[in-house]
Amino acid sequence: MTLRPDSSRTAEGRSWSSAPLQVDWGTVHRTRYRIHQRITYRYDGPVRSLQQRLVVQPRSVHGDQRRISRRLSVLDATPQRVDASVDVFGNTILTLNIPRVEREVTFVTSSIVERDARHGPHLVPDSMLEDRRLLDATPLTGTDETIDLLADELRSSGLAGAALAAAANECVHNALAYEHGATSVRTTAAQALARGAGVCQDYAHVLLALTRRLGLASRYVSGQMLGFGGSHAWVEVIVPDGAGYARVLSLDPTHGRATGYDYITVAVGRDYADVAPLSGTYRAPFAGSLIATKRVFMTALGPGGGADADVRAIA
Repeated sequence: MTLRPDSSRTAEGRSWSSAPLQVDWGTVHRTRYRIHQRITYRYDGPVRSLQQRLVVQPRSVHGDQRRISRRLSVLDATPQRVDASVDVFGNTILTLNIPRVEREVTFVTSSIVERDARHGPHLVPDSMLEDRRLLDATPLTGTDETIDLLADELRSSGLAGAALAAAANECVHNALAYEHGATSVRTTAAQALARGAGVCQDYAHVLLALTRRLGLASRYVSGQMLGFGGSHAWVEVIVPDGAGYARVLSLDPTHGRATGYDYITVAVGRDYADVAPLSGTYRAPFAGSLIATKRVFMTALGPGGGADADVRAIA
């Protein structure tokens, strides 16, 4: 692998660089990351009864990824209750009740995750192949005539399983152009495809609509792709693997490829609505504004189990 020259050193003497790393991901078998997020809501005046839902901390285990630790701090307001729970998909859900916020509240969250190729392929029980939650259309992933025609074309190719999923991923990648502002979180797969443009969640919704129309159990993934900036979205397709197991194929239609070790999974669900990172309600006669920042720091990188790695900010 290739690393950029260091620009400074940490207090512990380890090297650090704010410049992007140049990594040959094909040689990487073990990675460890620290994800730091700061989420601030600002209001024109006091607000009451803030109910906040955060889906921003990675799942405890997901394939070869495991969460080592997680933390949450609340600044400029005092929560009455902070609950951490696991939903039906295995995602970590944080819910907070804050009786009063004067003008600003900040949520600071930090998580450490590790990915290790020694885990082997991502396998799940083969019962997931028949999970109706992963096969049925949702309001955001329903089909229309255009999607049905694409499904018919792919079906006529004679491909099946992993090959069919990969062909669907390429089809969606070629059908859309990446364009900020072309859609919203309420845009359906059919609407995004008709416009021919969208962002990562739209690519994911179109692929979900197509794979589910093809009879392939599929789920939406929210997470982070290193170097991509903010949150990213992609799709996992479940295909048979034999001996009571099914294999999870992780596909990124935005970039037209399978995912790799530069991806970190936060949550999975039927579509974006299940895993929206931020949602909530409050009582006040005015709207608030949101400022959110996220940094991902690599703390270990290597072909094996060695832990002596440079510490570098990479996204």
